[in-house]
Amino acid sequence: MATTTPRMDSAQLRSLADRLKAWRATRIGRQRIPEKFWAAAAELAGVHGLNRTAAALKLNYYGLRRRLPGNPAQRKRGVRHPAFVELAPPVLASSLDQQGTIELIQASGTRLTLRLPNASPQDLLPMVELFLGRRA
Repeated sequence: MATTTPRMDSAQLRSLADRLKAWRATRIGRQRIPEKFWAAAAELAGVHGLNRTAAALKLNYYGLRRRLPGNPAQRKRGVRHPAFVELAPPVLASSLDQQGTIELIQASGTRLTLRLPNASPQDLLPMVELFLGRRA
């Protein structure tokens, strides 16, 4: 099977390919490619396309795709969800003498247990809706 060298029409693509070739010739062992090269390659991939850029620069396609701006994997890395959220109970009328406990479990395993003495369903509804992601 014959292999073909990808075309490099762009001077920027050729320049980066030359810089990468020079870096590869001087690297020590299995040293990782510096982020400055990945960033430049990601910028060029926005212009020339991901596959063409990865092939021309002899970079890992998936490694380059991970570094593209707007990649969902990049957005997920920075997002942190709280492990625990405590809500203050609503102020309730003291004339109610019922014990209020409700436990909700989402499909993801997230659990909410509310133990509010003297709480009516109308008092608990806003917190339940917030937990389920629905606002009335």
